[in-house]
Amino acid sequence: MIPSIYLTIDPSNSNDTLRHGQLGIFVRPQYNVGTNANTHMADLISLTHQESFASIFKNNDQIKPIWILLVDGGPDENPRHLKNIYEYCKLFQLLDLDYLTVRTHAPGQSAYNPVERSMCTLSEKLAGITLPIDTFGSHLNSQGKVRDSELTKKNFRHVGEALCALWNRDQIFGKPVLTQYVEDNISPFLNTHQQANEKEIEESEVPWKWIENHTQICRYSLDIKKCNNVSCYNPKKHEESAAFLAENNGFLPPVSKGRDGHFLNPVHILQYADKLKLPLYDAHCPSILSEQHTRLCCTVCDKYFPTLAMVTKHKKSEHISKRKPRKTKISNSIDDFGVLSAGSSRRIVLDSSRECILDCE
Repeated sequence: MIPSIYLTIDPSNSNDTLRHGQLGIFVRPQYNVGTNANTHMADLISLTHQESFASIFKNNDQIKPIWILLVDGGPDENPRHLKNIYEYCKLFQLLDLDYLTVRTHAPGQSAYNPVERSMCTLSEKLAGITLPIDTFGSHLNSQGKVRDSELTKKNFRHVGEALCALWNRDQIFGKPVLTQYVEDNISPFLNTHQQANEKEIEESEVPWKWIENHTQICRYSLDIKKCNNVSCYNPKKHEESAAFLAENNGFLPPVSKGRDGHFLNPVHILQYADKLKLPLYDAHCPSILSEQHTRLCCTVCDKYFPTLAMVTKHKKSEHISKRKPRKTKISNSIDDFGVLSAGSSRRIVLDSSRECILDCE
């Protein structure tokens, strides 16, 4: 059995650790379903149709236009894998979001993952619990191989529903836990029209040109924005945020370190820092050497990608035979001279009615 666990966090009702929130759990049998990036997107869409999660995902019955996803570094969620990038782009299109940022913890930082902390509570409930796999009879032959597919599905369904009932019995963080056993990858919360639209999006591969125009891909993050082409999207729902992000080509600035070695808040960087002194994307990563970072930047436009394969794909798509000298390297930290004076700074508040934070495992 494979549980996919989602912790939804209300930005206006959380402590400094962002630990407390409401849990949603989808249990799938690995035998005939399994999990992948597509199933995770289906789970998120299902959560948006749950009344108990309405305050997190919606404002006046409309999906909030700004989403923040915190995910682990697994192969089904990691935002630097192209197969996952396609799925995140499809989710962005389907929900008509203004901005989607997907962030993952760097190696050694999983202790700060609020989902893993929440999973400790779920694990405690399983202590001493035995879930039989042959309730309706053994579905395995003497060699341990499946001999009856229908009997296998019945046994797995019994175990999965028992697991969901166990986790759904008590509240966690003072909130009810949504649990659901999923036998297929068709979401029961989507109507026929929505399912048809989702299938249409899945069948049409997201063009690399679209990714070039709407995303910023880094080693530990993926940012997706709406462009200014009115024929490409519906009008932006939160113009103030769009105008604020336009100061950095529509994206949040790269994660950066101050002179004291601490990482800075990207929103604060865009508010108060000199835009000309912003470091390059991923320039702060200690695991990326300066020479390696240079190779991961396009030699023509200096755009950064987390893999050489993406750099090559970008060059073939955007540049045929153009070449230009490398730009002067920018420092990977912001000093006191990079901060604007108080009179020239501007502030913006992304209130909880516009922002949705999730943590996925």
